[in-house]
Amino acid sequence: MIDDRMRAGGTSGATVWVYDERRRVRDDVASRLVALPFVGRVEVVGDPASLLSRLATRTPDVLIVGTQRAVDTGLTAATQALRANPGLPVLVLGAPDDAESVRAAVAFGARGYLRWDATPVEMGLGLSRVGLRPEGARIPQQVGAGAPAHAWSGAAPLAGSAPTTVRSTVRDAAPAVALSMREMQVLTGMSQGKSNAQIGRELYLSEDTIKTHARRLFRKLGAKDRAEAVAIGFRRGVMS
Repeated sequence: MIDDRMRAGGTSGATVWVYDERRRVRDDVASRLVALPFVGRVEVVGDPASLLSRLATRTPDVLIVGTQRAVDTGLTAATQALRANPGLPVLVLGAPDDAESVRAAVAFGARGYLRWDATPVEMGLGLSRVGLRPEGARIPQQVGAGAPAHAWSGAAPLAGSAPTTVRSTVRDAAPAVALSMREMQVLTGMSQGKSNAQIGRELYLSEDTIKTHARRLFRKLGAKDRAEAVAIGFRRGVMS
């Protein structure tokens, strides 16, 4: 399920995709995104198969993925999208107190986190941190009853949206990491889902030696486990 909308007046500007299984949420988020002067097109996606299918042929400037505390489909969609497109700028959208989903998404390569009830101005600030800040574009100071109408015809803003502040966890660029050839081979094997024993057989090394290389690369990357090491490797450009 994919629905495409664009700002009134043309298609110039960035393309932002919004993934969320809840139609009301994705339509509401899209209605705020089209209020931004540098967003030219918004596409809303309602199921993971459609998202991955579309990503196989082209990518947006930014992908916003909605998460839910009791359901892991949003987080799964985000990680699948990042595995297929490691350099894709992804922002996670969710509840302000869902720190677990935020940490997991950022560990897998998401650039940051926005509250689901963020205002257009706050969304613009979040998008600007992943590079959507073209020369001359100004984020509006106010968007409300007096704002110009746009082409998005989605749902009205969600009722009962109490707090409106945004919590951004966009990280600054991390320092470069130098892995040895063996460490790179081990990390690559991990990214392919191989066990230490499988990696050892392919490299003609013992499993204990692979574990030693793994501990070293974990330390260099600041990772606590295999999944986080792979995610950091992609995010820092160590792997492609």
